[in-house]
Amino acid sequence: MIPPSPTPSSAPRGVLLVHGAWHTGRAWDGVAAGLRARGVAVAVAELHRGSLAADISAAGTALDRLPGGGPAVVCGHSYGGAVITGLPPRTVGHLVYLAAMMPDLGETALGLLAGAPPTDLATSMIGGPAGTTTIDPDAAGQLFHAQLGEEERARHTAGLVPQAMAPGHQPTTRAAWHRRPSTYVVCSEDRVMHPDLQRRFAARATRALTWPSDHGVFASHEEATVELLHGLATAGHLTPDSGAGRRPAASGPTGRPGVRRP
Repeated sequence: MIPPSPTPSSAPRGVLLVHGAWHTGRAWDGVAAGLRARGVAVAVAELHRGSLAADISAAGTALDRLPGGGPAVVCGHSYGGAVITGLPPRTVGHLVYLAAMMPDLGETALGLLAGAPPTDLATSMIGGPAGTTTIDPDAAGQLFHAQLGEEERARHTAGLVPQAMAPGHQPTTRAAWHRRPSTYVVCSEDRVMHPDLQRRFAARATRALTWPSDHGVFASHEEATVELLHGLATAGHLTPDSGAGRRPAASGPTGRPGVRRP
């Protein structure tokens, strides 16, 4: 007997994954595979379109490829947080920020970084042509993936690409987290985005978690990331303004109590 098709209220919502600066969608391979193995539809955005608006448009196009047409869980890492912030709220069920930019209206990613305590990022960037930067290959492994083994670290850093800096100077013109519920994951061992800046963003979110992670949380905490996104994707659908502004008690990576809100 063929089982009935899942109803909109019971079917897992899709998940959109949005990578950060100097990365590509391949960074999400492990997380995407883990979600698909649990029956969750996944779309992965490819950025590097030259402007913040173009990157948001690319993420929206990827979001449209998810089946069902309902609001999705959207997850951004690092600069990808600025991208998911700019998505139309009607398309978003829940925003997840992994060591990510969570700008408010008028704020820029690079402006927020400039106002935060310094990290190893500034000394690891190498200027390139046409307003791009790359990451010093000798520094990239420890900068992004200090918690990985040598072989896995090398595999991830081999996939880094030049990054146009213009999007980081462009202000946010729409903040979906004003209207949609959000979860912010502070990575306390981050060498790219200072944890103090992440805690400022976490205060804006509906829920905040703290993980003892390096910046490459999608790799060092892959299973916890999958579990978090799967839990949100299989929760009931949310109406356009439900959950916004609520700040329940913080919990650990798997929803268990015990991690203090930053």
